[in-house]
Amino acid sequence: MIDVKNTVYRLKNPDIPVKVGDFFSLIIQTRDRFGRNCTRGGDFFYTTINSKTKTKSNNAAGKITDFKNGTYEVLFFAGWPGVIGISIILVHPSEAVDFIEEIIWPMEKRIRWKGFFQRKRAEVTDCSFSKTTLLNKCNYSHPLALGETAFYCDKPNVSSCDSLSWLKSDGSHVTGLFSKIYSSYQLPFMNVAYARLLGGIQLLKISQEGNSTFMRNLTLPECKKDLSRPLNDGFWTNNVWTSLQCQTKQWTKQEIIKCMKGRHMVLMGDSTTRQWVEYLLPMLNIDKSKHTSRPNTKHIRHHSDILTLDYYFHPYAIGRRIQVYRDGTWEYEVLDNLNSSTCNYVIVVSPWAHYTQWKKESLFVRLHLLRETLIRFMKRCPNSQVLMKTPHPRRHKDKISLMYSSDRLLYDIYEQYYSMFWGLGIHMIDIWDMNQSYPKGNVIHMPGPVIYQELFLMFSHICKV
Repeated sequence: MIDVKNTVYRLKNPDIPVKVGDFFSLIIQTRDRFGRNCTRGGDFFYTTINSKTKTKSNNAAGKITDFKNGTYEVLFFAGWPGVIGISIILVHPSEAVDFIEEIIWPMEKRIRWKGFFQRKRAEVTDCSFSKTTLLNKCNYSHPLALGETAFYCDKPNVSSCDSLSWLKSDGSHVTGLFSKIYSSYQLPFMNVAYARLLGGIQLLKISQEGNSTFMRNLTLPECKKDLSRPLNDGFWTNNVWTSLQCQTKQWTKQEIIKCMKGRHMVLMGDSTTRQWVEYLLPMLNIDKSKHTSRPNTKHIRHHSDILTLDYYFHPYAIGRRIQVYRDGTWEYEVLDNLNSSTCNYVIVVSPWAHYTQWKKESLFVRLHLLRETLIRFMKRCPNSQVLMKTPHPRRHKDKISLMYSSDRLLYDIYEQYYSMFWGLGIHMIDIWDMNQSYPKGNVIHMPGPVIYQELFLMFSHICKV
């Protein structure tokens, strides 16, 4: 197993000065606790560069190539001059990645809900997903969203199955299950998480010489559907993200209103997508408008001359709050029923934050059926724009969440987005590196400056720059 104290890294080309506008690489050589070179890959790293002065802060993430033999190459873009700090963080050693992906992810019933039935009297039973048909249970199937997987609840004693009114995810079940896993397995590799490597160059000077106008001369593609992933996604300067994916800009209220006139924006996802709505409406000064409403707990609506927008949260959310069972909406329920003759829609989908706790097979079926839903919609409305917002990393602070909701699983979902949806004519709003490199850390609900830059990236895809 990799040992962070013995692992080393170096500049790939130490004799070549790095100038603004250059790409440069680090080579990581992983070593075990005896100082021997590791001979396998699979370790999961976060890599960033940063600098800070009295007036300016710069940050960027690196792209990692795993050579599967214990060595890695990290490619960075030198987007600004001065002395930069280099940070290489081991999120999980390869043994932890294998355990999470091969043991934890395929596990049945990792998540459970409490179902509240209300008819003559309130009754509470246990609920979970299963692909196997379960007899003598309340069965709630959604074949266009989940295929053969169904949601089952133990039958209440008095109430009928159709009286299921509320759900609440059972956090004690998760804690108990994963505490048993920790006690049943020898897991020393799970004790190594978010550990910084120190066996290499910590600072590097980037020269301004010869590249003072590189950004003006940089040729980037327009933000379009099926955009290939670049060598580097971009960098932060204070709270502004400079994208290297495609041509972006900082959008004004008037430009957004002009771009969205006559279009209907439909967003479907979790609370990270809801953040887009919660920041966009105030940006346009319509958050307190009489045209802004919440028809239920998981639907935000604004229909006016300024903007036409609907946001839907998916069903079966995981969290501390009790939820109304029927308030969540599947993507097919929305898209199959959009009936405007002009088909002038902007569709955003982003189901990810709640799905690290799902069984791998069930999640992949869920994404495959979402793919089929989007294909049906795009055949019916070929001129509409369809966008997918990717997951972003979040740092977990306790050993249980490190296992059941690992950043590695989020990255696996991120990769699955590209595997399943790239090439269909969809705009991929890739925010992984933008979020990873933000200097104030990664949490599930990132702060305002990040949300604004995500929105500006999205509008650069759907509006003319």
